[in-house]
Amino acid sequence: MRHACFKAFAATGAAALLLTACNSGGDTDDGSGDTASQNPVYAEMSTWDACEVLDDLQPITEYMGIEGWGSTTAQGGEPGNSEIGNTFDPEAIGCGSSIVNFGENVVGNAGGELLVKIIPAEDEEQAAAVYEERAAAAEAESAEWTEAANQEFDAPWEQGNVISWVGDADQPFMRVIAHDGQWVFQIQLYHTQDFGIRNGGEPSLDFTDDELRQWLIETYLPEANHAVNDRIAEVQ
Repeated sequence: MRHACFKAFAATGAAALLLTACNSGGDTDDGSGDTASQNPVYAEMSTWDACEVLDDLQPITEYMGIEGWGSTTAQGGEPGNSEIGNTFDPEAIGCGSSIVNFGENVVGNAGGELLVKIIPAEDEEQAAAVYEERAAAAEAESAEWTEAANQEFDAPWEQGNVISWVGDADQPFMRVIAHDGQWVFQIQLYHTQDFGIRNGGEPSLDFTDDELRQWLIETYLPEANHAVNDRIAEVQ
């Protein structure tokens, strides 16, 4: 670990301060990630603004009919960016909000959560382990509720899974976990149930969960994969 040593030298007739750095033991990996040996792709990805890379989630915003970010009554606004070391998921950079307005829903607005994360790793083996860990956690959570389902997918990903269930207050939950190279992609989503459909009328939301799942797999996830890998190619 690198420490800074400070020495003050006095000069005749004037005071001069000289700051010098000293190295105690050289550059070693102390587990903090701040080392000279850090993988360059990981180091670069860790500095990204996820919202910039993911176009402020505009494709998802348009498809799901999101009307506002930050509250269930918000109109407009933008998803928030989170950096490596953040409180909620320190391994990930992310874009989204824990409170989203999905629009009118018969009684009030449909609220929910939409968080999209990129988890960089030091190498492909570590990324595969992160994928397995996060997919297993989502499956374990789904098993505690009803209507648990998985849908696996691949190309252009090495592996991926959409895990869904119906949770508290009959709210649909969805976790998307995907792995490619030395990074993992995750979407964390839930929303109020569609009261238009529940009451036997016209749908209130712009999508059904089955439609959303297929759109994510067939359209959004390949686009996100290319956006991230294009950035990585600039580093390699």
